[in-house]
Amino acid sequence: MTKSGALVLAAYSLAALVPCPAYGQESPRAGDPLSAPAREETSGLPDGVRFSGSIRPRYETLANQFVAGRTGGDEVLNIRTLLKLEVDAGPLTFVGELLDSRLLFGNDGGGASGVVDAIEPIQLYAQWSQRDAFAPAASLRLKAGRFAMDVGSRRLTARSNFGSTVQSFDGVQAAWTSADDLKVSAFAVRPTTRAPSDSPSELDNEIAFNPDLSNISFTALHIDSPLPHDTRGEIYVFALNERDASDTPSRNRDLLTVGGRLRRQRAPDAFDFDLEYAHQTGTLRASASPLDVTDLNHEASMLHAEVGRTLDMAWSPRLSLLYDFASGDGSPLDARSGRFDSLFGDRSFELGPTSIWGALSRNNLSSAGIRLEVAPDTESDALVMLRHVELAEASDRFGNTGVVDPTGASGKEVGQQLEVRYRRWLAKDALRLAVGAAALFEGSFLKNAPNATDQGDAYYGYTELTWVF
Repeated sequence: MTKSGALVLAAYSLAALVPCPAYGQESPRAGDPLSAPAREETSGLPDGVRFSGSIRPRYETLANQFVAGRTGGDEVLNIRTLLKLEVDAGPLTFVGELLDSRLLFGNDGGGASGVVDAIEPIQLYAQWSQRDAFAPAASLRLKAGRFAMDVGSRRLTARSNFGSTVQSFDGVQAAWTSADDLKVSAFAVRPTTRAPSDSPSELDNEIAFNPDLSNISFTALHIDSPLPHDTRGEIYVFALNERDASDTPSRNRDLLTVGGRLRRQRAPDAFDFDLEYAHQTGTLRASASPLDVTDLNHEASMLHAEVGRTLDMAWSPRLSLLYDFASGDGSPLDARSGRFDSLFGDRSFELGPTSIWGALSRNNLSSAGIRLEVAPDTESDALVMLRHVELAEASDRFGNTGVVDPTGASGKEVGQQLEVRYRRWLAKDALRLAVGAAALFEGSFLKNAPNATDQGDAYYGYTELTWVF
């Protein structure tokens, strides 16, 4: 047995020794397919010590690649394990979380390497908490170390839910909540990057500690306030500053993203909505080449608008209409940049599965859609979503696919994306099955762009089984 295999077996054996208690409640984060919160009690461990985790094997298949330069399909079997230990020592809490995500088999011609991060401590931090901080009944939390974050809508900074890997940050974070639920948070961090970064090493599940990127600083202030009529409002500012390092060339992004959000939570027999707009300014370079020293003026924007209604009837159906816009770059030849940078956000909960799929992203996108969600019983739920997809700018590339027509002659119509998903608890609060699929029906752009694969409509499916403990 290899050294890495022995480590994985030891981690799984440790998980198997822990009894499987009731899983708390599902994360309130939009689209979170599964979350493993810390347990209130853990048999056999000292007071104040909590252990939790999950093991999730997933099989994925993709037919008719749409990414430029790729042909055929992809097939991946991945297993992801999360182990989390929390030690409560009064006002101080110490948290460590280990991720082991590895490829059991998959094609090396696609995105298989993107699911690998073997034996990685994704969180290792200390948190200090205080009651009555600056106001009666208010609470303050200060966190320092390595951690993952969900901020606001999660569109600009998030811990990935669908993906097998996790974006971590090194730094500090503060969060203050008042007695009337006004929330103010701020952070100053450096993002980490996955290692090893070369595809052959990733496909071999090689183990290496993920370093932080010392050439990138990421800071933010986020305010979330209750408003009349059961609504909440958010305002925020994110600042990203990136510079070349000796071993890490970059696009030298210097971006300021300012935005706001207005939302109303879902409720039976009532309308809900989610409106968010962000504007981005700054400078960056067209490429990460050391020879590229020209700063481009950057101005971009992002919009999400959604309105839905949950019917008070059997299956609690919720029907919603939504629209997403993220600007693209109008001309690749001028001295300006217009492609929105989604920073460290998640997209799977709105734009479809990621992993080896990930057709849509929050850049150069104009997409209207309709979504239906139902809960046939307390153990299961299902989703169907259909989107019409266009480019915001005909001369910019489609998402992260690399498919582009610099002349704009291929038009803006990408096509339609259909997504379906069904999830069911096989053992309540302990074992859950999820199956899903997506299809991209190609429009004129994917048929006519010079470097389009033009293999026909693309199809994707996955099956996963998650044990939560």
